[in-house]
Amino acid sequence: MSNDESATLIARMLRRIRWSWVLASIGLAWSARSVLDSFRLEGALLGPVLVGIALLSQVWLRREWKRLAFAFILSIAYSISAFTLIEFRADSSAYFSYLRSASFDRDLDFANDWEALGLPGVYTGGGAQRHNVFSVGPALVWSPFYAVAHAYVRWENWRGQERFEVNGYSLPYRRATALGTVTVVVVGASLLFAAIIPLVGFEIALLSGFGSVLASPVLYYTFAVPAMSHGVTFGVAAVFIWAWTRARTTPSLQAWLLLGAVLGLLTLCRWQAALYGVLALPLALDALRRSTLRPVWLVASVGAGALAFAPQIVVWKLLFGRWLLIPQGRGFLDFSSANWSRTLFSADHGFFNWTPLMLLGFLGLVLGLRKDRMLYGGALFVFAATVWVNGSVPDHDWAAGDAFGARRYSLVVPLIALGLAVAIEASCRVLRRVPVLAPAVLVVLATLWNVGFISHFRARKYREMAPLEHLARDQARSLRWATQDVFGFVAGQRGRAFAYEVLSAEYFYTSFNRNGRIYLRSADERYLLHGWHTPSRRIARRTFRRALYPEACVRIPLREAFPLRIAVTARAPEGALPQVVSLTMNGNVLTSASLTPRFKEIRFLAPEGSLVAGENALCLQFSNGLPEDKGRRVAAHVERIQLP
Repeated sequence: MSNDESATLIARMLRRIRWSWVLASIGLAWSARSVLDSFRLEGALLGPVLVGIALLSQVWLRREWKRLAFAFILSIAYSISAFTLIEFRADSSAYFSYLRSASFDRDLDFANDWEALGLPGVYTGGGAQRHNVFSVGPALVWSPFYAVAHAYVRWENWRGQERFEVNGYSLPYRRATALGTVTVVVVGASLLFAAIIPLVGFEIALLSGFGSVLASPVLYYTFAVPAMSHGVTFGVAAVFIWAWTRARTTPSLQAWLLLGAVLGLLTLCRWQAALYGVLALPLALDALRRSTLRPVWLVASVGAGALAFAPQIVVWKLLFGRWLLIPQGRGFLDFSSANWSRTLFSADHGFFNWTPLMLLGFLGLVLGLRKDRMLYGGALFVFAATVWVNGSVPDHDWAAGDAFGARRYSLVVPLIALGLAVAIEASCRVLRRVPVLAPAVLVVLATLWNVGFISHFRARKYREMAPLEHLARDQARSLRWATQDVFGFVAGQRGRAFAYEVLSAEYFYTSFNRNGRIYLRSADERYLLHGWHTPSRRIARRTFRRALYPEACVRIPLREAFPLRIAVTARAPEGALPQVVSLTMNGNVLTSASLTPRFKEIRFLAPEGSLVAGENALCLQFSNGLPEDKGRRVAAHVERIQLP
């Protein structure tokens, strides 16, 4: 072959390459790496840019762009995950231990994993082996991403960048759960969106899809605590809805095999999700009656579901010696219990209380009975059965412990999305002039409420119940802070001061606090920002509030800046010694001092240049803290802060 022919062949090959997809693939991979390695966040910023450029090029050329739109949304989700501090809260370590034990130890003996992950002895079983009472499905879903994390760690070590240990526990391994959960949620939500479009149209389907994720517990379990089963369960349940509509509209052996396999995988991730079979059963009976389903297809579908669930049966046999059981014990479920109403309507983790948009979705399911009894009736039946099962958990655990909202309802959120679409469609018929605007505003407000609530929950303000008056106060305060940040970005400190004057106007040395004194024992938390234990304590007739490691802050609002003399009275508990506290004002270090087991007064001057008109943040930064107790490390006991 001559040089000219070779050049011509190469030119033809280059023309055939879909450069937009090459660009999008690079952007997606770059974003995904930032999820695994949160120390390299450049991909979280530039990855979506590359995918966005690829998407715009296809839109400009009027070519197929829907898949690139999906890639762009996925890259955005990866970026959000990369910037989010994930937590291994609640049962996260138990789900993750399946991955680590099977991959590195080649067994299901979790004793060393429990010790390395710091799990309490409540999970201890008989003998040296420690049993795992949680489902194996999420670990199997995460396993490809875990393998990618392992390859990344080995590659980094080969390059001489030995930042992570090849032990299955280091940061990329743990963040592989985030990468997997985000991917499954975005894929599931996209297919759910595709299934809803024929029912209500593009715009309404888009609103219901975003609302079901962003205004439900799914958002928290996708980004904040992705190593639980709830995000994965939502994603697989959403795929099931899509597979159900596909088996109904275009029945075939492949469609029914897929439906059965997805149902088996869904049950593998969360056992109570077997209730979705109630939705599949009437579809199968109706298809048999209409002769659109061959009996051999149904048998194959059941076989696919059983095969998908088989890993859990094998694990139960290996761990407990039985093929089928309730690992938590017979007393875990009491079907005569009446806790079902509390799981829906209670300030203590009620599904509709913590995520109110879900109530609108439920009402939409009821409205949907007029449109499609099989789909919406089956969805209501699955929802009712889920309520019954969730309410059958005894009094000590019906709220699911360390949970954001009613996390056990995450598996029916895809069904709620169906109802939300119907409710939005009904509202559009009433609001003819601006049909989509009002529901869009509602979804945005519900999303902002949910995001704010999550931030307060992660600050451990609401471990159990969330009284409406307290939550509304905290949400309003967050709104004020956000407004101040926006005005500060636009107009600097003057903008921040103006926003504070408009939205609050509470200043020291006015009726708000005439003597400039903050007693930390007080139940009034208007002065507190973050880093404080909620209840106050008393030792030797002196009351105080416990400050948490590494930082505890109070707010000092001033009408104008001036030199301010401050005195802080505090002590350090014995277990937190030696203790050095650094006092900062608006991020500027003013002084440092050592704390002792006795209360001492630290006096210092905050110069005028360190203060601003409006709200100021006085922070106590600690060098040490007590051993962790329920996610908190107490660093000091602070009695009061006195201003002149």
